[in-house]
Amino acid sequence: MSKVCAVIFDLDNVLYDEKDYFLAAFEKIAAYLSERCGIPEQKIYDKLVCDFKDKSSLYPRLFNDLIADCGLDQKVINEILVLFSSVKPDLRLFSGSEDLLLALKKQGIKLGLVTNGNVCTQKNKVRLLRVERFFDSIIYAREVGVGREKPDPEAYRLMLKALGVGAEETICVGDNPFTDFLGAKALGIRTVRLQSGEFRDVYLSREHEADVTIDALVQVINLVNKFNNTGQ
Repeated sequence: MSKVCAVIFDLDNVLYDEKDYFLAAFEKIAAYLSERCGIPEQKIYDKLVCDFKDKSSLYPRLFNDLIADCGLDQKVINEILVLFSSVKPDLRLFSGSEDLLLALKKQGIKLGLVTNGNVCTQKNKVRLLRVERFFDSIIYAREVGVGREKPDPEAYRLMLKALGVGAEETICVGDNPFTDFLGAKALGIRTVRLQSGEFRDVYLSREHEADVTIDALVQVINLVNKFNNTGQ
């Protein structure tokens, strides 16, 4: 098997804790909606947190449902989305993440970042985390086209081209079995699942699961070294 020349990372809950971003955004949104509808700010915030835990970050109508519960017109959603994509919490990479990325770069490994979600929001997170300097290419999957977000393989295909590597030379690291591995595996990319965070206890069919599971991001360097030293 070919040696690893590139590692493609997911962003949310792989390099940092996405919950920190959501909670900061919920505070801003709760304050804004409270002024519009008169419902106490804390009550709105608590509902957002509760619904987020119950329905997960993948639920697409979290804010629509909240607006309806507040008795407001759905047109408010545009203002809510602006607030969500522009909040500026003090985001921090997971412990050891920066050292890992620097170690991989020192070995000459090319690094890519492929992330789903609203492009403005994801770019805001990238800026807040100051991670542009680590990556040779960043692809916001929603920019690729309608229906082309992960698990569709197109964003991964474009990343391979941007990095100038073959699928057999590449590892993809993600945490979400709903989105992160199916498309990568279809191209022949080796997949690694970080078993932590929001989807830690979610198990899907074999085709949706990664080839390898780890419980700490720093273990990626050990995998790369293992593959490159043994050809496994």
